Amino acid sequence: MPLVTASMNISSAFKESGLVPDVLSEAPADTLLGINYPNGQDVALGNKLTPEQASQAPEVMFVPDDSEAYYTLIMTDPDAPSRADPKFGEWRHWIVTNIPGSQPSVSASSVNNHTSYIGPAPPEGTGFHRYCFLLFKQKSKDQAIQQLSSEKREDRRNFKAEQFGKDNDLKLVAANFFLCQNSKDQ
Repeated sequence: MPLVTASMNISSAFKESGLVPDVLSEAPADTLLGINYPNGQDVALGNKLTPEQASQAPEVMFVPDDSEAYYTLIMTDPDAPSRADPKFGEWRHWIVTNIPGSQPSVSASSVNNHTSYIGPAPPEGTGFHRYCFLLFKQKSKDQAIQQLSSEKREDRRNFKAEQFGKDNDLKLVAANFFLCQNSKDQ
């Protein structure tokens, strides 16, 4: 029986879901982000959550590869308004910057919200959307992170997480994702 590693599972899940190549050009690092919503729902490589279960910002935990480093967390939806017609994808749901590796936990009360959390709201009849969490390692705490135009809904459209990482000299170190559809479609 072949040995299956965590990185093979993460890589396979991102490829099978189409997040590679829709969000990332290659499979993410071999570290899985721990994501727990306030109602006790966990995110687990493509499990299904309802919009209600993911309406509040989750707690995100990770094992830092460097406790002295700082990190940036991004949540994005490449399927806006639908996977068949992603003309607004990726849609930027949440960005938190300057997360200290010595305190590897992010929550709604994080003081470094670059873009405040907005939960999933897939339109009726658009099927399942993929909600992707990406954790990037920053070069330093004082690293300037590109300011985005605004937090208005229309300005959250057409965000590209991987390009944002490249533009800000960030290195992808962990990831996770879940699926969600409109409650009327369930």
